Amino acid sequence: MYEVILISKKKLMAALIAGVLLLPGIAIGAPDTGTVFHSNGKLLSAMPLPAPESKRILLPTAFQAAELYGFGLQHRNASIQYSIFSKELKKVMYPQFVELNWVTGVSSPWITKYEVTKETVINPNSEVIEMRIDSATSAGPEPSMLLKISLVKDHNSWVITGVKPNP
Repeated sequence: MYEVILISKKKLMAALIAGVLLLPGIAIGAPDTGTVFHSNGKLLSAMPLPAPESKRILLPTAFQAAELYGFGLQHRNASIQYSIFSKELKKVMYPQFVELNWVTGVSSPWITKYEVTKETVINPNSEVIEMRIDSATSAGPEPSMLLKISLVKDHNSWVITGVKPNP
């Protein structure tokens, strides 16, 4: 038997678009019954092992990292989103992305456009970027949403340390 949890449309949209459908207490549909475990009890995933430092994609600007994150959101691709996360954020998000089968978002609403609207340099190794997300449903455009993306420079590349809706 599946349990459906009802939440407000605004909260659902914020969670789905921000790729944080992973907040405690929010669930869509049924639990995954196809989860595969190794004989040692460890959760298995189709996600590859982390690439060695020499084979990582280097994002020389925070703007580029934010743009790639927006692309990952628009394409509902958790692998792209995950690749830009800091080590600490990866630890938090990995089990939740596995549970979502590496797909973030649902068929509606969908992201029609994303755009960096503001860059704030905190110091040479830290920035906060605001991104506007435009979305739509079959009924037409939805109100835009703003995200606040925190980034730091790590080994010559920018990584995301946090993403939250910006009221």
